[in-house]
Amino acid sequence: MNGSYGPAIVISVALHALLIAVLTFGWEAEHKKELKPMPKFVQAKLVQLESKSTQERKAPPKVDLIEKQRRQQELERQQKAAEEKKRQAAAERKKKEEADKKRKADEAARKKKAAEEKARKEKERKEKERQEKLEQERKSAFEDALQDEEEIHDASSDAAAVMSVAQAIQQRIEAVWSRPPSARNGMVVEVQINFVPTGRVVASTITRGSGNAAVDRSVLTAVKKVEVFPEVAEVAREEPSLFERQIRTTKLIFRVEGLRQ
Repeated sequence: MNGSYGPAIVISVALHALLIAVLTFGWEAEHKKELKPMPKFVQAKLVQLESKSTQERKAPPKVDLIEKQRRQQELERQQKAAEEKKRQAAAERKKKEEADKKRKADEAARKKKAAEEKARKEKERKEKERQEKLEQERKSAFEDALQDEEEIHDASSDAAAVMSVAQAIQQRIEAVWSRPPSARNGMVVEVQINFVPTGRVVASTITRGSGNAAVDRSVLTAVKKVEVFPEVAEVAREEPSLFERQIRTTKLIFRVEGLRQ
């Protein structure tokens, strides 16, 4: 049995080997036939690759342009930001300058107003002082006039009182005065008499003589004879100041008159 299958196996193997050889040769032949136009195809492919490579090499400028535009936009943005910042700074500076200017103007106005107010008050004070001075002067003038009037009235009253007392004193002295034989009409003797508040004479002196010693002595003798004058004591009691001013020391003039020559 094994001997009957032997030739068949050999033939089968040979056919398979042939088939493999045919297939192998045919594939290589076909493969070789297809490889003939390959150089052109590869060359075209290379051209396309080279073109794509060239495009890829040319692409960066587009990227650079976009970057440049972006940078330009960023620069413009920065410039605008800087300008805005500068504008804001200028506006702020101007605002501050205006505020300072307004503050200085307000301060100047306040000082001016204060100075004007001070000047006004000073003027009012001076005017008030002037009015008060004028009023004081008017009042003083009125008081002075009133006082003068009172003094005149008092002086008039005092003068009348003094004259009345002086006449009383002189009448009392003349009543006891004895003219000496050597006396002549027209002779004048001035005598100063000093009194105390009781009306008593404490001293008498000739202040202006007549030129006749006997006549002068006769007047002093008459004063001593009277010695006490009630009118003087009355004035000293009722008006002491008048007594002190005008009566304590009294001057009288005696004239020799009515003698038969």
